[in-house]
Amino acid sequence: MAEIIEKTRKTEAEQDASKFNFWADKQPCWEKCHCPELIKAECPATRYQFLACWEIEGTYCKLDDHGATGKDTSICEVCRVYKKFGNNEPIRLKLFGKGMDTELATLGKVAK
Repeated sequence: MAEIIEKTRKTEAEQDASKFNFWADKQPCWEKCHCPELIKAECPATRYQFLACWEIEGTYCKLDDHGATGKDTSICEVCRVYKKFGNNEPIRLKLFGKGMDTELATLGKVAK
């Protein structure tokens, strides 16, 4: 009996968690884009799964070698992940200061 109750609790908890995980029942961007482990470990899209990647400042895709801040979402507009899951809604960043750019900037200040 206790085993059945425990399984029921786990199932309910998993259902509750999926309500707060944008990627529940979807192929996540890091899988769809075949991101290497090193990038997955650093990219905020894997850490903040309650949001879509295009809503997070400083994801790997938004950075470039020319000093991008990670706020420019123009790359998202042409991305197959956004096209599939974005529902043609306007892109608005919702999470700031947690991206790769922020972490790299902090490391640069420490190194000086």
